[in-house]
Amino acid sequence: MSNIKEQIKSVFNKYGIDPSTVGIKFEEEAAATEVKFAVEGTLNDGTKIYSTADEWTVGVDIFTQDAEGNPVPVPAGEYLLEDGVTKVVVGEDGLIAEIEREEQSTEMSSEDLVAVIGNLSERIAALEVEKTELAAAVETAKKDAEALKTELASVKKAPAVPSVKSQEFKKNASPVVASNGSSFSDFMENIRAKK
Repeated sequence: MSNIKEQIKSVFNKYGIDPSTVGIKFEEEAAATEVKFAVEGTLNDGTKIYSTADEWTVGVDIFTQDAEGNPVPVPAGEYLLEDGVTKVVVGEDGLIAEIEREEQSTEMSSEDLVAVIGNLSERIAALEVEKTELAAAVETAKKDAEALKTELASVKKAPAVPSVKSQEFKKNASPVVASNGSSFSDFMENIRAKK
């Protein structure tokens, strides 16, 4: 639209005619003011909020944005922030009138407390049973290890094969006797005779 306005102005200027003399008055367009936001936040419904102030305090402006990104003042009312505990009250003037932070109660009802104690007692009992079972398994493992140590020590002391040194041989030892009563030399005689 401003393009048509400029063309009409150029025609009047070309012929040196003042548009006001013929009843035409051009209104200058108001320059769009750009709002610069310094701080932003989010309401609990996901709506983004903005302010030109450096921090959220009482007395600062509060805006949202429309679909084109233009600032829109937040209507008067109470709004809960996304943290779920901070409430912002916006006055009729579009400024923050109040900021409240609700403390969440950490007190438990007696029923909840009894339920927690019951759950903890059950867990403690289960852990004690597990501890007893593990202690028994450790004792069994210790006994098995001691038995293996003793067995290993006795195996280390005993020789694997009797030593030749430990057996004494006598030069004039008695002859070996076969099961039928004959001596070794008789046995050898019998073999030679069979040839």
